[in-house]
Amino acid sequence: MTMSLNEAAKSCHKAKGTVLKAIKEGRLSAPKDAQGRYEIDPSELHRVFPLTTLDQSEKPVLTPTSDHENRIEIERLRAELKAANTLSENMAETVADLRERLDREGEERRQLTAMLTDQRTGQGAKRGLFGFLRSV
Repeated sequence: MTMSLNEAAKSCHKAKGTVLKAIKEGRLSAPKDAQGRYEIDPSELHRVFPLTTLDQSEKPVLTPTSDHENRIEIERLRAELKAANTLSENMAETVADLRERLDREGEERRQLTAMLTDQRTGQGAKRGLFGFLRSV
């Protein structure tokens, strides 16, 4: 039983061009039939392109030990993340509190400065023109 170029490419999971290149380079022997199509023997094909099992190459098998270790690691990372989030929230609250205090103190400073300014201008206004001339 022989295979066509398309069937051979599908069988070994390669592109048709790759199989054809192997034929042209002489690594794979494949005679042509009366219609000019290649007749590829499966044993010859798998000599050049060995079979690979898809199960082994695509899916790594987890052992129960590694699965258990992974679960422990996941739980540890979750606890670490929770602690980091709590710390972040506490720091955000502290920053908000400090900003509020700073704003209040700034407002108090402005009020006190305004009160001092008002007292100075108030004294000058009470003295009048003659009081001013006496101080000079």
